[in-house]
Amino acid sequence: MLELLFLLLPVAAAYGWFMGRNSVKHKELKGRANITRNLSSGLNFLLTDQEDKAIEQLLELLDIEAATIETYLALANLFRRKGDWDKAIRIHEKLHQLKLPKPQAQQIQFELAKDYFSAGLYDRAEKLLVNLVKSPVLAESALKQLFSIFIATHEWHKAAQYSAAVDNTDSRSLRIAQANMQIEALKQLPQQDADTLLQLAEHYPAAIRPKFELAQLALGRQQTALAKSALLYIVEHKPQWSAEILPLLQQCDLADDEWYQLLSQLANKQHNITAIVLLARWLAEHGSATAAEQFLLDKLKQQPGIRLFQQLLQIRQQQSAPAAEVLSSVEELVNAYLEKKSLYSCRNCGFKTRKHYWLCPSCQQWESVEPIRGIDGR
Repeated sequence: MLELLFLLLPVAAAYGWFMGRNSVKHKELKGRANITRNLSSGLNFLLTDQEDKAIEQLLELLDIEAATIETYLALANLFRRKGDWDKAIRIHEKLHQLKLPKPQAQQIQFELAKDYFSAGLYDRAEKLLVNLVKSPVLAESALKQLFSIFIATHEWHKAAQYSAAVDNTDSRSLRIAQANMQIEALKQLPQQDADTLLQLAEHYPAAIRPKFELAQLALGRQQTALAKSALLYIVEHKPQWSAEILPLLQQCDLADDEWYQLLSQLANKQHNITAIVLLARWLAEHGSATAAEQFLLDKLKQQPGIRLFQQLLQIRQQQSAPAAEVLSSVEELVNAYLEKKSLYSCRNCGFKTRKHYWLCPSCQQWESVEPIRGIDGR
């Protein structure tokens, strides 16, 4: 009898394994059915514009199935784009509570920080982003988002805390942003610091503002050599800024030959409108009005422009009183037209303005608003 029991043990074990397998499969099928039912209900609520109920229904699935993270991220991002920040926050906060692999958890943390930023909860966003600055994947994005917070709150001084982190990235825009935000912090001090501006100019060569501010400060202190060096660097690397830089260079006591060569290079190689106008004036003063007029006529044939035409009118009016009377009304019309023209444009978003901004009011990019170049450019 005992031997018979031993013979039945394998049969009992096999039966137990079979029933257990069926039980697990039954629970799995039941769980999948619940997921499908909740998902269908959630989608139905979305289709009937019952978004709050839809979110509650869909969030219940997170406790059952965490493999659909990307679907929830997409849904939350959709809500954020629509301006429904509270709904996006609820989804991302729920995801943030899950135990997920570090890369996925950090991505969710970053998305939640963007939700907080969009909702104006800057303190919460900053706390999350600070932890992501050392992330090998999200460091650059986290720094850009942090800088957006500092811009919104005007806490310019905080940017300097992340100078080393910025240097560890390959982002040119972050370096330009760092330089500009440190200058904004300097401007809040009672007195400008030339040494700090010089250090910023050397450390962030891609940014032109440190050199521009340094040149203006140097001119105010009669340090023309320092101002000249900074301004010539900008003209060489950013010739589109000549409309702003050339008038300042005129204050640096450049020799006539040096000034002529600089204007000639910008006018003939860069086709810069401001350089052409200034060179025409130089020719009229140091040569003859006829030479200046012929120079402008040649340039107008190559690149027609209202500013060149305006300068031609001025030279012809200076040549004779009768011409001045006839052309004065024409010049008034030209001046009225130019007064309405935009002088600057953002190369990033296309924003146009007559006033210069170091930070584009539209896209919030630093040093992207530049003097307009072209037929009626500068």
